[in-house]
Amino acid sequence: MKRLVPDILAALRRGERVLLTAVIESRGSTPRKTGSVMAVFENGSKGTVGGGAVEYEVQRVAREMLETGAPEAQSLGYSLSSDGLGDLCMICGGDVGIHYCALRPTAELISVFESAETAPPDGSARLTLRISEGEPTAIVFEPNSDAAAGRKARYDKLSENYDGTLTLPLGEAGRVYIFGGGHVGRELVPVLSHVGFNCVVFDDREEFASPEHFPDAERIIFGDFKRIWEHVTLTARDYVIVITRGHKNDYEVLEQSLPTPAAYVGAMGSKRKMAIIRERLREEAGLAPEVVARLVSPIGLQIGAETPEELAISMAAQLIQFRAENE
Repeated sequence: MKRLVPDILAALRRGERVLLTAVIESRGSTPRKTGSVMAVFENGSKGTVGGGAVEYEVQRVAREMLETGAPEAQSLGYSLSSDGLGDLCMICGGDVGIHYCALRPTAELISVFESAETAPPDGSARLTLRISEGEPTAIVFEPNSDAAAGRKARYDKLSENYDGTLTLPLGEAGRVYIFGGGHVGRELVPVLSHVGFNCVVFDDREEFASPEHFPDAERIIFGDFKRIWEHVTLTARDYVIVITRGHKNDYEVLEQSLPTPAAYVGAMGSKRKMAIIRERLREEAGLAPEVVARLVSPIGLQIGAETPEELAISMAAQLIQFRAENE
């Protein structure tokens, strides 16, 4: 939701209406989970509620609501029947509930989205949609909620129809800190950026820590692998990928990053290399076994990847999987 807020706010400030659509129920095999959102504007849309026939129909209904101004809000259910005879003639085999609500450019609603735009990135704030059949949807900004509880969208249904409360967290995705700006790193950054990760590249070689090599990176750091803390503070929302040019640098980065709250720490290397590094982390660095056990290696989903391009895809796939399971 956080990514859509600036565009919604800009449209409201221009005096335009926006149709906000959201998945409020998802049962069985469906393209997107509860809390997936799409904003439909006068000149296009952003976000997604599932793609394919689902999204086409949602866009059609949303545009009709924009053009006619009615209804203010509604919730519709769609069947994705496994026999191909569902509402949308799809074979996914699930059911999905979509809520549509018109956002009007009122001072009150603009204020709500201004608060949402400046919400802290840790997920401690959220937007709450109070849904009541036949009534406009009330949208409320709620600061200072529990960050852990606010990480996932939640829909609390209150009646047999779609009355209920949809909670949309306003946390931002954590950063992926990529230690090593070599061939794999160059292939990895554009893939991760394309699927919604913010990437920071760290290398101790100035010629590798170059904006020319990483135009999609949020930040590029030229620094010493022995002192990454001079440039980086790892939080519980962040990911670490260690792909430096040698085991000495890998060890130095892992010694500093494994004890941090980072959600994911992975390193690329052979089984023998990583076994040696794990032993050094325990024996020389004095890291507790449970801390060393956090290290993900081999890194990436095991799809037989060999080239830098293939390795980048396998690593990105693992981070997508980890994000889906933990956020």
